[in-house]
Amino acid sequence: MTPRRLCFCFDNNEISGSELMSNTGMVSAERVRRPWWQPDTIPLAIAIPLLLLLAGAIIGAFAQVQIEYPIMRFLNSFADRSQLFDRSMHALTKLVLLQGAVFIALVWYLWFTFPDIVTRSLLLAGTLGAALAGVLSRVLQLLLPSHLRPLHTPQLGFVLPLDVDPRALNHFNSFPSDHGAVFFGLCAIIYRVNPRLGIAAFAWAIVIDAARVYEGYHFPSDIIGAAGIGILLVQLSQGQPVQRLASRCLMLERSFRPAFYTVAFLATYQIASLFDDVRELGIGLLHHGPLIGG
Repeated sequence: MTPRRLCFCFDNNEISGSELMSNTGMVSAERVRRPWWQPDTIPLAIAIPLLLLLAGAIIGAFAQVQIEYPIMRFLNSFADRSQLFDRSMHALTKLVLLQGAVFIALVWYLWFTFPDIVTRSLLLAGTLGAALAGVLSRVLQLLLPSHLRPLHTPQLGFVLPLDVDPRALNHFNSFPSDHGAVFFGLCAIIYRVNPRLGIAAFAWAIVIDAARVYEGYHFPSDIIGAAGIGILLVQLSQGQPVQRLASRCLMLERSFRPAFYTVAFLATYQIASLFDDVRELGIGLLHHGPLIGG
């Protein structure tokens, strides 16, 4: 039986196992990557987020009363008992500094830690993939059959935690969570470049989204489905065609460095805040601006 040839991907070059062993002084093992699109890794890279998305959709559509209502009632039993706890949860859902800024800061950290074009192409494509996951999530909220958010679901008898606005997100479909899609997408690209930081990022994303569930903005299935969307979009962004395009975009960083980082800062700030400022500007123009005559 012919042994399978062991290959690694390093800076867009293929290095055999024997060559790697003979050149350990030239190649750092930490910088060797196995491409996700190899045949034996494709099922996990694509199947896991698809299963998460499917599980969230099925639970939300067919088993919400049986599975999620008991969970929500249990979590809601702690509401309005401790000001410190409620306000801590509220801070986790409202402050950009505790939410998207954490993940974007880790992306910037990795960007300057690994200046090679391979890693930066992964980060650029993955960050844009996470942003696109947020857009896709919002589109699905508009297109899919609507179910009210927990704080607006009469059957739950939801007790509002301290500082939660009872009018928040009224009449908006809650599946899937755009926050969850963006945050878990960013976690996926962080994990791909640095698994230890990625695990910490995933843990923090779970904490943030658990706070959103506690405050009644989402059911657990909304978060599960959103995680699937975010991870899936980031995985798809790591294919060779997208990576080639990202590598070409990085030429702008070398030729127009000040302008590149100015645009990158503004773009990543908007991703961290889920484009809140852009949306506010759009609403202002639509309702008070020249688009409809004021």
